[in-house]
Amino acid sequence: MPAPLIWHITELPAWEAAVRSGSYTRATRGRSLAEEGFLHASWPEQVSKVAKRIYPDRPSDLVILEIDVGRVEAAGIAVDIEADVDGKGRGYPHIKGPLPVSAVLRLRRTKWIGREFVVVA
Repeated sequence: MPAPLIWHITELPAWEAAVRSGSYTRATRGRSLAEEGFLHASWPEQVSKVAKRIYPDRPSDLVILEIDVGRVEAAGIAVDIEADVDGKGRGYPHIKGPLPVSAVLRLRRTKWIGREFVVVA
């Protein structure tokens, strides 16, 4: 069975900096791994809700990192799933250390159509 894929929303310049350094350490908008203790991620079906909550100003440079959980764990970084506290689906994944660039399988482009966050590629 293949390892699950999780997604992380970020600004393109933050990802480009990670590619240069070899690892990604931005937990969420405006917060680092050191500040937060983990990197926030989501399942594909959660990403639109997350984008609307974290990026209400709808910046145009958002991308999604498609992350292979197996590669993250193979690098010695744990991925925990928080409890589904509201009973509306799966709990959010938390990456418990720096994300190796090699664990990102694909960079997905996004756009806003009105107030809707759309993954385009």
